[in-house]
Amino acid sequence: MRLNTLILAVAALLLAGTGCQKVITLDLKTSNAQLVIEGNLADDGQPCQVSVTTSTDYYNPSTFAPVSGATVTLADNAGGLETLRQNAAGQYVGRTLRGVPGRTYTLRVETDGAAYVAASTLPAPVVAFDNLSTQLSAIGSNIQAVVKYTDPVGLGNSYLFRQYRNGRLNNTIFLQNDKFTDGNAITLALRTAGGPTNDPNDLNKLVQGDSLRVEMQNVDPGVYEYFRTLNL
Repeated sequence: MRLNTLILAVAALLLAGTGCQKVITLDLKTSNAQLVIEGNLADDGQPCQVSVTTSTDYYNPSTFAPVSGATVTLADNAGGLETLRQNAAGQYVGRTLRGVPGRTYTLRVETDGAAYVAASTLPAPVVAFDNLSTQLSAIGSNIQAVVKYTDPVGLGNSYLFRQYRNGRLNNTIFLQNDKFTDGNAITLALRTAGGPTNDPNDLNKLVQGDSLRVEMQNVDPGVYEYFRTLNL
């Protein structure tokens, strides 16, 4: 599946930890909650979806509390404007605006007396899969998805891949751009570190008999850089 996707990342808290042979406890001060806003819009005929959450401190990096009651609006450079409705805690969805390649969208979120704004342009359709296959990992027995595509000539193309096991999304973000591969035929293995068992709930694991779906999204360079930074 190929999508041209707009991701509007308004604010994000980046947390990372490192491991070593000796475990120590650092005297890290707890931090104030940071607002994390992410909007998604693609050229798939679906409305914009926005997540508004707050982060916690260093020792709870994966905990995000939903923010309800925010005012979320989306506008485009063709005169379109809508206010998204809240359909779940911290989740907001549009009604009328759809993703159109080449169009610029501006997301505005107001909460707790502050306003947050981001703008991004939905990339034009530029590439499709040449082939999707699987291979065994070099170490262990995990099956990995392998994507083949041809990057169009001309720098500036950025891609994001998402993998689904039996219809369930793996949260790993796979990124690629054409900085060093402009105009080339690309073979990209989506490497995941699946566990040693065939646990059906391990979304990093693929085994014989699973259904596999890979989504390839064309994203603008700002979105690529946002996710690249998160992966550091």
